[in-house]
Amino acid sequence: MDGQEVPSYVLHKSKPRSLIPKLLGFLVLGALFYAGILLNISLLELRNEEESIIILISMLILFLVISVGVFLAIRRANLPYLFYRDKIMFNGNAILYAGITNTQPNQNLWDKMFKTESINMGNDFSIKHIPQTMQIQNYLQQLVNYGRGMR
Repeated sequence: MDGQEVPSYVLHKSKPRSLIPKLLGFLVLGALFYAGILLNISLLELRNEEESIIILISMLILFLVISVGVFLAIRRANLPYLFYRDKIMFNGNAILYAGITNTQPNQNLWDKMFKTESINMGNDFSIKHIPQTMQIQNYLQQLVNYGRGMR
C-alpha cells in the first residue's frame, strides 16, 4: 500500500443544489454582459461589418467564460467530503474534529428549495449542499466529541 489513509466515510453533495443556482447565475450574468456589449456597440459609430465582428468576438469570449465556469462548477459539485479518523477533508482543505466549533445546520433560500442544508464548522470550513435526509449533525457531533477526547 502507498501509505494513504482510507476515509472512514465519504459524503457527497446534492448535485442539483450545487449546480442549478450556479448555472442560473451564469446565464443572468452572461445576458447582462451581452446586453452591455450591445449597448456600447450601438453607441459607437461603426460600420456593419465591424459591429458584426465585435459581436461575434464578444459572443465567443462569453461562451468560453461560461463554459469554463460550468466545467469548474461541475468538477467542484462532484468533489466529496472525506471523513478520516481525526479530520474532514474537502478539495485539499482539512479541519480537525477538535477544531470544529459548530455542528448546527442552517439553510438559505436555495437550501429550502432543494431540501438541503449547510454547516459552517468554523475556521473557514463548511459542509454545503447536503441533503436533509442525511441528518449529518449527530454524526458530526459524535466525531467532535471523539476528537476532543483524543487530546
